[in-house]
Amino acid sequence: MQLSTQHARTYALVVIGLVGWELACLYFVLFVYRTDIYSLSYYAANYNFGFVRRGLGGELVRIFPGGDYFTAAYAVMWLPAVAWLIALCLLILTILSKGIRSERRIMLALLVAILPFSLTYAMFSPRPELWGMSALAGLGMALTWTRKTRPRIAFSALYGVAIASLALVHEAIPLEFALGAVLAIIVLAKDATPAVRRICTALAVVPGIVTMLLLAWLGRRDVATQLCAQLPHRMVDDPYVALTSRQKTLDYLLGRVESRSDYHDFECKVISQLDRSVTDAIGSVTRVGFVPLGASFILGVLMFAGSIWAIGYFSGVPVRHFLREAQGRLVLPALALASMALLFVTASDWTRWWVLITFDVAVVYLLYAIDRPQIEQAPSRRTLAAFIAVVVVLAIPTGHTSHVGGPGLPSAPPAAAR
Repeated sequence: MQLSTQHARTYALVVIGLVGWELACLYFVLFVYRTDIYSLSYYAANYNFGFVRRGLGGELVRIFPGGDYFTAAYAVMWLPAVAWLIALCLLILTILSKGIRSERRIMLALLVAILPFSLTYAMFSPRPELWGMSALAGLGMALTWTRKTRPRIAFSALYGVAIASLALVHEAIPLEFALGAVLAIIVLAKDATPAVRRICTALAVVPGIVTMLLLAWLGRRDVATQLCAQLPHRMVDDPYVALTSRQKTLDYLLGRVESRSDYHDFECKVISQLDRSVTDAIGSVTRVGFVPLGASFILGVLMFAGSIWAIGYFSGVPVRHFLREAQGRLVLPALALASMALLFVTASDWTRWWVLITFDVAVVYLLYAIDRPQIEQAPSRRTLAAFIAVVVVLAIPTGHTSHVGGPGLPSAPPAAAR
């Protein structure tokens, strides 16, 4: 494909603009609005007092000497974001290198960088689930490139082991990516026999689900006090303290005032929730209220609908063609999607759950679309104009939003314990 000079200049400007914008977002996260205290909560628990959910994250920090606790904690916290950045680069490379280079491929490659689950999601929320997202993207790309049975089974097994291990860092990860794994095997390995697809699905999904159930059964719920006592004291940035009024928020963002909290005290509040039962978790969600939950749900649905529409429109591959690939094999995807209901009823991060559902579907849709003939067709001027508009809208970093409002927000985000 030969790009016109005008179109080439347009895409170059988009790339320059996106790079500049993403760097600005990174600066904002690192130097203006640091949410480290929130993300570090995933690595506060360990197995020092017995088997407990999310204990593996803390064990990774314990590998290092006690004097290097915070250096190790910050390094472990940012590793998932680095892994996700690498996965995104590989995904973009796959989109551009599969088949004949076309304008629609360029559009999709640029779109990948700004979808709700993309770069800013990792910057603002470097949670452990980024490991799972990287693993699912890797599984999808592997299934796209290979057509042989043994490699497909091996990649599915490797993915299953990875997700089972990640469940020890965050117990929700197997549920978060079950839909994506099932769709990837159904759509991207469609030429495999039904028996091979069943084997791949079992190897990819079952280990994580079993690990999650074992955590629920064997995980201790009486060690929060002991875990809290071992956490070190240190004043760290805590923007949530400043978000009690518009004026305080503005003063904090402009650097007029500091907003800091004791790491030990903040994380102890989070760790206390490790002792909660499922009933307690459900009760905490109901206390958030209908309006905040409804707003969070609607925002998430809009992100999902907008992302899927954008992929279909700019790739030229209608979503109905994508859905047709799963026709007659919707039972497992439906079950995987239904299992996400457990997350909605036990945690108020309803927008976040929709972002992950969006990722599960979108990453498979993207990898499916790049193999379709429609992607080689030249876009119209109207499509190019729409692309510029969509880039501007999606560049707004809303994907990191976990929820909208709720009691106690934004002073103490309960999502830290989700």
